[in-house]
Amino acid sequence: MIQFDSAKNIIDRMVSAYRLKTMKALCEYFGVGISVLSNRVVRNTTPAEYIIQCALDTGANLLWLCTGEGEPNIDGIKTEKKSIELSSEALEKLERIAALKNSGAITDDEYQLLKGTIFNK
Repeated sequence: MIQFDSAKNIIDRMVSAYRLKTMKALCEYFGVGISVLSNRVVRNTTPAEYIIQCALDTGANLLWLCTGEGEPNIDGIKTEKKSIELSSEALEKLERIAALKNSGAITDDEYQLLKGTIFNK
């Protein structure tokens, strides 16, 4: 039996599959209010109908969408394992923004944006 990932991670993979930037954009794509998928995240319920639609629309691997395992099978999205070397300064910045996210001082989107500035240098 498949062990589904959290609803948040599944939705994040659907956002990637559609090449969108936010869950809000995904909701707009599906023509539903943000509360529809937000409730799925809060209740951690699998958004099966949206997963199926995503797989049909994008060709994404269902196993990857549901669990994060395997290859996405979407052009331009790779899941290669890579190692990253970080300076102690970059690691310290990453730890600080992670602490801000964990304390609720910044949103997930703000965290991703800040994290991206560390890795894109």
